[in-house]
Amino acid sequence: MVTPVQAAAAETGTLRAQRRLSGTVAAAQSATVTTRTAGTVTELLAAVGSSLGAGDTALRLSNPDLQSSVQSAQNALDSAQVSLRSQASQTAAGRASLQQAVTAAQTSLDNAQRSLSSLQRLYDVGAVARTEVDAQNVQVQNARSSLIAAQSNLAENARSGAEGQETARLAVQRAQITLNQAQAAAAAARVTVPFAGQVTALNVSPGQYVSANTEVLTLVSRDQQVRVNVPPTEAASLPVGTALNFVSGQQTYPVKVSQNGGSAGTGSVPVVARFTGESRPSAGTVGTVVYDAKVATGVLVPSTALQADSDKTYLFTVENGRAAQHTVTVLGQAGTQSAVSGVSSGTQVISQPPTGLLDGGAVRTAGTGASRSGEGSPPAGGPGGAP
Repeated sequence: MVTPVQAAAAETGTLRAQRRLSGTVAAAQSATVTTRTAGTVTELLAAVGSSLGAGDTALRLSNPDLQSSVQSAQNALDSAQVSLRSQASQTAAGRASLQQAVTAAQTSLDNAQRSLSSLQRLYDVGAVARTEVDAQNVQVQNARSSLIAAQSNLAENARSGAEGQETARLAVQRAQITLNQAQAAAAAARVTVPFAGQVTALNVSPGQYVSANTEVLTLVSRDQQVRVNVPPTEAASLPVGTALNFVSGQQTYPVKVSQNGGSAGTGSVPVVARFTGESRPSAGTVGTVVYDAKVATGVLVPSTALQADSDKTYLFTVENGRAAQHTVTVLGQAGTQSAVSGVSSGTQVISQPPTGLLDGGAVRTAGTGASRSGEGSPPAGGPGGAP
């Protein structure tokens, strides 16, 4: 007896399924802005609901002590700079005077040496007495000592002048550092925001005195995101940049993955996606994140072809007009299809084995088709193949 059957050609492919996970819209960034110094609020440039750019001033504080510190530091710097200029001027003036003394001493020594040479020649011909030569020699020695002393004074002036100027320069540097610190502290009286966003809470008012580290406002960014927890087996298929959709009511919004917590051993993996379109839902909106997930890669067959017998799963193929039973391993299922191993691509798989079909039984194919990938995609011709 020949049994009529319906068959579909198995194909190697990737089985995918649409996932729908709940997510809530939230701001991509939020921050509580605090004061860096104490003072009285003199100017309030923000209000609840107002938008600010990165670095914009939200409020200004008045603190007389800070301004006094800046003025004192500026005065100290001015004084140190005057001292440096005075030290340089005094060193230069002293150097000029001492250089003149060295020049004069050198001239005296040169004159004394010339006179000694002249007397020595006269003495050699008997024109002068030895005492005159000796007296001139003493003058040469005195002139040389004077030159050495003048040169020593000039060198000492250069050394002490350099030390004095270095000390004065260090004083200027210290005064400049003190001024910079005072100015930075005074600048802290201007409270700015770290990123562009909207003020959602304001905790101060004009005229109010606040201490350092007071929480003055809450800021949320204009960029919005949605966070979902995905199965660990699917986390790797959602790298940063993957396009997803967020559905709320009748609206669909495009989003892209911006953070992926990585594949976890157990439990779900947090994935964050940012909105990319012009239209965006408001913060707090609850909706559904939709994406296609990879279920398994293998030989795709109709799920109706699978049979179970105790602890094994099998299916029938058509081979030379007879049914051939094959034990398979199910790798994944989605909709009307399953991904399996244990049969080859191109094999004619009996999509709906009739009751009582046995291995080796004679069969006649009543319809053929190809098994296709995709959620809910039946074999060609409908769930049961071609009619």
